This record gives sequence, C-alpha cells and structure tokens, in this order.
Amino acid sequence: MTRSGFCSSVCAGVLLVALLWCRGGFRVAEAIGADTEIQGEQRTQILQRLREQQQEVMTLRAIVVQRKRHPLLKGEAISQGTLLFKRPSQVRWEVDKPERTIIVIDGHTLLIYRPDSHEAERRDLRGDVVSRGAVEFLTSGMSLDVAELEKRFLVDLYRENGRLALRLTPRSRLVAQAVASVTIYQDETEAIPRQIVVVGRKDDRTETTLSQVTVNPQIPEDAFRLRLGPGVRVTDIGQPAGEGHDR
Repeated sequence: MTRSGFCSSVCAGVLLVALLWCRGGFRVAEAIGADTEIQGEQRTQILQRLREQQQEVMTLRAIVVQRKRHPLLKGEAISQGTLLFKRPSQVRWEVDKPERTIIVIDGHTLLIYRPDSHEAERRDLRGDVVSRGAVEFLTSGMSLDVAELEKRFLVDLYRENGRLALRLTPRSRLVAQAVASVTIYQDETEAIPRQIVVVGRKDDRTETTLSQVTVNPQIPEDAFRLRLGPGVRVTDIGQPAGEGHDR
C-alpha cells in the first residue's frame, strides 16, 4: 500500500478518525435501510444510558480490522492491528498487515511511523484543522459524546438488526463533498462501539470493526510516547514556527 493510501486508511479508522478523506457514493437511506428510527424520549433515554456506560470506560484494548472498497482498488483492501485508547484523547494503533505501521495520538500530535522503511510523518494538530477534526471525531465517537458529535454532524439513532446505529450526516458543506455518512454500530448492552462504517461520495466504503475488546486494561504510561531513532526520516506537517520535536 502506498504512503498516501495508508494515510487514507488511518483517517478512516482512526477515525479512527477518520473520515475527511473518504469517497463513496451510497445514499444514507441505502446505508441504513428501512430500519426503525428512534426518536423522542426513547432516543434521549438510550443515549443517556450509553453515555453512563461509557463513563466507566477509562482505557480500552481491541483488535481492529478495517476493510476498504474503492473503484480504484482491485478487490478489497484489508488492514489489521491492535488499538489502545485512553481517555480523553490518547490513541495507539499498531497495524500488523499489510504494512507494519504504528500510529500514536497524544495531545497535540499525530505520529505515523513505518518501521520497515524507517519513515515517519508527524502532524501538529494545532496547525492542521483537518487532522485535528478527525482526531476529535475519533475520541468523541469512542466516548459516545453526542453533544460533541452534534457540533459537526446531524445525529440520527436507529435500531438495525438488533443493534443500535448512530447515523452521522456532515453539517459542513466541505466535509459533505467527501463524506455521505458515518454510522457507528453499538450493542445496547455494551459500552464500546463495535463497528464504524464510512460512506463517501465516489463509490467507496470503509468498515472498521473492533473485536476481542478489553475494557479498562492496565496500559503502560509510555504506550502513547514513541521515540524515533536517528536513522528515521521524519516529515513534520503543521509544526508552528519556532517549535521543534524530540525524536
């Protein structure tokens, strides 16, 4: 997978994250189907219950599988790895295949490291509106912070095949040019979303699925710090003038 292709995949699942690069042509009604929309007091009660469940989740470990379909790809592109998440906004995603890659989000920085090629891309989120928005989407989605999600999306709640489905439709015209919808699938009895489906405007679809989920595992303090050796070629993006980073 090329560097640009992998960065697109990162944005899809890293949200998480995930969504400002997407292209796909499914209409929202086709993605959701004819399932029952939940409205009114029932919607309020369900969302409140889910929020209460997720307030107890401080850390998370899960296996992540991402499947991407696009007209320009031959077949389906699949990536797999391990995700660590810690409130409020720390993420580590280690992709095992097709290319070993480590993605770390810690505070103001997004770091993408490819050990086999000794290359890394470091984004300062303070100066990168698109990447910062994607990271904020990821952390809001993992925490089911509907108030934050509603700042950027219209949020509709459905019950589909026994699962809850939060359908997010972009409010921004700029985002809507690329993204038709994002759907977060959630079991009513669980605190963690199990699947995120991103549908774009040019016939592609990305499905990110979480499995083997462990809630509140012990995570080492240095899990979200990644030090790069002197032989790694680092590309800095969005770094404020006069500032530097330690490797």
